[in-house]
Amino acid sequence: MNGDVAAEIWMNGRFLSTAQATLSLYDRGLLYGDGVFETLRAQDGQPLFLQDHLTRLKHSLAALRIPWPQDMVWREVLVELLRRNRLDSGAAAVKILVTRGATEGLGLPRPQQPTLLLTARPYTPPTASEYAAGWRLHIMTAGYAPPLARHKTLNYLYFLVARQSALDAGADDAVIVDPLGLVTETAAGSLLARTCGRWWRPASSYQLTGTTVARVSELLREVGHEVSVRAGTVADLQQAETVWVTNSLIGIMPVRQIGETELPELSASLAARLRAALVTRGLMDQGADG
Repeated sequence: MNGDVAAEIWMNGRFLSTAQATLSLYDRGLLYGDGVFETLRAQDGQPLFLQDHLTRLKHSLAALRIPWPQDMVWREVLVELLRRNRLDSGAAAVKILVTRGATEGLGLPRPQQPTLLLTARPYTPPTASEYAAGWRLHIMTAGYAPPLARHKTLNYLYFLVARQSALDAGADDAVIVDPLGLVTETAAGSLLARTCGRWWRPASSYQLTGTTVARVSELLREVGHEVSVRAGTVADLQQAETVWVTNSLIGIMPVRQIGETELPELSASLAARLRAALVTRGLMDQGADG
């Protein structure tokens, strides 16, 4: 986007400039983090794996008793939002955010008017050399994954604190564990590990259902790899030959170190091939949404 062009958003049925957009001071998303969001990647003006994200969003809204936005033509609106922000070429980050709105009452009251906000911004993926170098992961020891970690809620502060603890330790991201000491995910994404030649994903009730890790697992199976889901500790992760962090924006980021443990293999070439295949698959995945 050019610096002299105001960014546009879509909010409650209208395209608006950021200067025009307003939010009630009593919106429960602002007051309590009462809402959910999804972040997804767009490529050349097309949102990738939109249905995967909408399915997860619908599940979380139902769990929190926030109505699903009816008659919303998601793909059409998002493509237009990207076009208006001159993001129809290259990579972009799209966010879908839903709150309970300005609703009175305790617990999870039925919303009078939920807030639905869509934004899009430029996104620059890591460079080839950054992917090849891999990330260092810090082990988060202050607290545990929150009970609502299986939903991408606006109560996101624990994950931001975890990410900051990693940055303070000179690392790129933080490994998060649940109350049983089992690995869940990182502050930024899902984990995928290879131990004794076999790929596995950590299992825990305190983790987000990762859309990207599911797609990467699918691609791995297509090229002949076995992928299972099982519980694992930090020690299990440190004993793996290869560990990857996956999310919608970065795709696959190899890990070079967990805590003080250096991992033997980045599997960077395989990660690069699957990363490219992920974008290609996402561009082909243009089915109906909602």
